[in-house]
Amino acid sequence: MGFNILDIMNGTTRAAAEENQGYRDIVLNYREIVVTKHNKYSMDELEELAMSIEAVGLQQPLTLGRVNGEWWLESGHRRHSAIGILLGEGKGQFESVPCRYKDYKSETEFRIALLMGNTFNRKMTDFDLMNQAREWKEVLTQAKKEGLIVLEKGQRIRDFVVAILGESDGKIGTLEAINNKATPEVKAEFEKGTMGITAAYNASQLPPEEQREIAAQVAAGQDVKCEEIKAQVEEKKNRREEEARAQNMSDTDTTEEEKANAKKLHAVKMIEKYYIYLNDEEVGILERMLEDCKRRKREYALDEE
Repeated sequence: MGFNILDIMNGTTRAAAEENQGYRDIVLNYREIVVTKHNKYSMDELEELAMSIEAVGLQQPLTLGRVNGEWWLESGHRRHSAIGILLGEGKGQFESVPCRYKDYKSETEFRIALLMGNTFNRKMTDFDLMNQAREWKEVLTQAKKEGLIVLEKGQRIRDFVVAILGESDGKIGTLEAINNKATPEVKAEFEKGTMGITAAYNASQLPPEEQREIAAQVAAGQDVKCEEIKAQVEEKKNRREEEARAQNMSDTDTTEEEKANAKKLHAVKMIEKYYIYLNDEEVGILERMLEDCKRRKREYALDEE
């Protein structure tokens, strides 16, 4: 077995592993280093880092994995990008890059090492955490198929993702729902931080066209509150339930009066959901409507409740 699942969950073990003799020093041409598709985390302040490297040099070598004869970047993606900025400015003295590397037997082993570095050695946004949870689930599932890890009876991959990331099962479930159901537009706002985790989750429960509309409003600078998005979700849910009830009533030969009453009840429920948005004039209209309803009830000789 290539990896012990308990070691993966232990950040201290990872920190110690960074100092072991499994890594060897090497100097490579910048263009030999391969950045794989597996790095999907936030990259910020690259210009500042490039200026620092130009001033004092690269203080920490890049960490690589040699997989099938190629040099894959394992740790140091920001430093790698900053060096790319310097080379793009014609500063060829940075073309030779100090690195250290370890050999990996498979892409799966490399991906586990990459994820370990990102999990324990960087501060993540909720968007990063969403990507990290997805990656851990995917790579551990593949590692299980390849026999790199073995789960005890009753253990789930999801349990280890929760333990590795140190988050609650509920939060990981919320992030998974955003990843699976949110449109690219909502994910883009989530990544920028203009839409928080609760708002992104609520939006992900809506149809794609409504998600895109909300994302456009947020992108335009509108303050779309979580409660408003949640209200849309509830309205959609209630509408489906009312439609299902109406269909069921129709299927059982419900009278036209009962159908009309069901429609009225739905309207009242929707007002209850949105009552905080009523203005004074609308409240006055509702109060007069209530008095009229009471009067008609008396006129019809019905008992007051």
